[in-house]
Amino acid sequence: MLKSLNIQNYALIDSIELDFKSGLNVITGETGAGKSILIGALGLILGNRADKGVVNKVTAKKCIIEASFNDISLPVKNFLEEEDFDIEEVLQIRREVTASGKTRAFINDTPASLTSLKTLASLLVDINGQNQSYIFKRPDIQLSILDDLAESGDLLADYQSEYQKYKKAKKALEVLIEKENKAQQNQDFIQFQFDELLQAQLNSGEEELIRTELEWMDNAEIIKQALFNSTQTLSQGDDAIIANIENILNQLDPLQGFNPQYVELQKRLKSSLIEIQDIASEYEQLYEQTEFEPEKHTSLQERMDIILHLQQKHRKQTVDELLQYLDDLDSQLQDFGSLGNQIQELQQTVDNLYAKINSKAIKLSKKRNSYKLKIEQKIINGLQLLGMKDADFRIEIELLDYPSFLGIDKVDFLFSSNKGHSVDSVSKIASGGELARVVLTLKSLLSTSRNLPTVIFDEIDSGVSGDIASKVGNTMQKMSKNMQLITITHLPQIAAKGDWHFKVFKKEINNITQSDIRMLDNTERLHELALMISGDANSKSALKMAEELVG
Repeated sequence: MLKSLNIQNYALIDSIELDFKSGLNVITGETGAGKSILIGALGLILGNRADKGVVNKVTAKKCIIEASFNDISLPVKNFLEEEDFDIEEVLQIRREVTASGKTRAFINDTPASLTSLKTLASLLVDINGQNQSYIFKRPDIQLSILDDLAESGDLLADYQSEYQKYKKAKKALEVLIEKENKAQQNQDFIQFQFDELLQAQLNSGEEELIRTELEWMDNAEIIKQALFNSTQTLSQGDDAIIANIENILNQLDPLQGFNPQYVELQKRLKSSLIEIQDIASEYEQLYEQTEFEPEKHTSLQERMDIILHLQQKHRKQTVDELLQYLDDLDSQLQDFGSLGNQIQELQQTVDNLYAKINSKAIKLSKKRNSYKLKIEQKIINGLQLLGMKDADFRIEIELLDYPSFLGIDKVDFLFSSNKGHSVDSVSKIASGGELARVVLTLKSLLSTSRNLPTVIFDEIDSGVSGDIASKVGNTMQKMSKNMQLITITHLPQIAAKGDWHFKVFKKEINNITQSDIRMLDNTERLHELALMISGDANSKSALKMAEELVG
């Protein structure tokens, strides 16, 4: 339950620290005193959006709101463990809002996202106000209420698990069918591209080889002339290098007997001569082999033109990229051939899953219908306790043509407050007082099935008065036996039922208006009730009436 709430620099609030108790906590105060501000601050803790407008304009300091919760439930502990938050005996939630509108949230001093905060809040507190009451007119909310009261939550969870599988498979089938449709439209074009590339008989790396060979052929005359000149210099003519070396050897040959070093030099020079003669021979062979072949040059250039055309057409840089694209086209053609089989198999899976969810949806619907009369009577009894002795309430369950995430049922709550009048949809209830009592009755029944530790009513009693207000208070008092209930009210009949009474008021400090709140003692409480009854906190008759209300 909510143990304490600390608010700093929020709207008209400078600093407030509240300690809440178990049972029924009532909050009263004049219109404009700041009751809605209190709910707004609590809403930030529960993950509502915030902007810089919530920061106290006088102090312009960072707004900080902290709440602590004790008697932590098992679902809350499970959530904290799954999200890797520390589990403490007292759960601390803090929200900070800067003057620029930036916010931060913490769960047990660990930074938390707003998504985590909202999820956790749904396990801790249930806020109901005049605006929230209207969500009970929504069919999905009504169906959720029916499932809670019919104890069909497990069946619904099992159904929804299978429904998600069905939707996933159905989506995959739609993607495949769309892929097949696109493939059929593009098949001829893909086949043409594939055939064109296949016919080109591309080879990895051939582009570079062709470029090299073309470059060689384009320079064949220069190469041939260089080889000729080299051959001439090395071996042709009287002044050739080889002839000169041979002449040197002949001249040095008679000197070998005079010095061993001459012998060694002679050997080395002969070895060099042999190497140069071999080089000259190879140059000569290369010269003879070097011929410009116009036909081959034309053939290579045509091949290069084909490659460049394909690269430009398919926006590829190399032959290897074209070969990879060819493989991709081949895969697409293969996929097209297998899509029909895949679709047939997946269609069978979808059909099987549909049969399964349809069976589970019917089972869920039967469970809902089996509890319908019992729930209707409980709600009628609850409405009668709130002074609606002629109230009638019916739950209309209509089978849908096709299962949805919530099953195969469409639910509408039907209501009539007057004897002899037929029931009509709750969504058409015009009276705020009637809707408030319907909502309170539903909340009273849900309070045990949903097992929320703290429920907050924000002036849900709007539109009721007199004896009806007292009956509303009795219902709230009864609910508070099993949970912590906090209600903001303007009715003394309800305020008098509280176990604890807080008053919101305005005060001036240094000519600055501030909102504040404090718990009232027994005497203060009677004067506050007298003020709510007559407008005069010291009226003897009002004080006497206040004492009677408190009992």
